[in-house]
Amino acid sequence: MFKKLIITGAAAAIMLSAAAGTFASSGVTNYASGVTNNVITVANSGFNQVNGSSSRHHSSSGLISTGDTNASSLTGNVVNTTVGVGGGRHSSSVSNTATGVTNNVITVANSGVNQVNGGGSIYTGGAGAGTGSFNVVNTTVSGL
Repeated sequence: MFKKLIITGAAAAIMLSAAAGTFASSGVTNYASGVTNNVITVANSGFNQVNGSSSRHHSSSGLISTGDTNASSLTGNVVNTTVGVGGGRHSSSVSNTATGVTNNVITVANSGVNQVNGGGSIYTGGAGAGTGSFNVVNTTVSGL
C-alpha cells in the first residue's frame, strides 16, 4: 500500500510538471538555492505502565490493551523542471541549477517499552512504519 502511494505521488508530480510546461519558451533558466524537507512522523501506543500491588490481605492489578500503531511519511520534490513537447515548440537553451536537496525523514511506530510493576498485564497491537522520499531535480524534456 505504501509503495503505491510513493509511486502515485512521483508519477503525479512528473505529470503535473509536464502538463504545465508543454509550450516552453527559448532561453529558460531555473535556479533553486536549496530544498529542505524535515519530516517527523510518530505513531505510539507504547510506553505503557501498570502498577499493581500484592500483599497477604489485598491484591490489585491493572490491564492495558492497545491497538495497532502505524506511521508513514512521504516527501517529494520536483525542482527546476522545464518541459517542451511536440511540434518544434521546445526550448533552445536551458540552464537548471540546484545547489542542494536535503531530506531528513524520521518515521517511528512504537508499541514497546511497556512495564508491569507488581501485577497486571499489557497487551499491545503490532507496530508498522514506512518511509518514502523522492526527488526529481534539474529535469529537462525537450522536443519529444
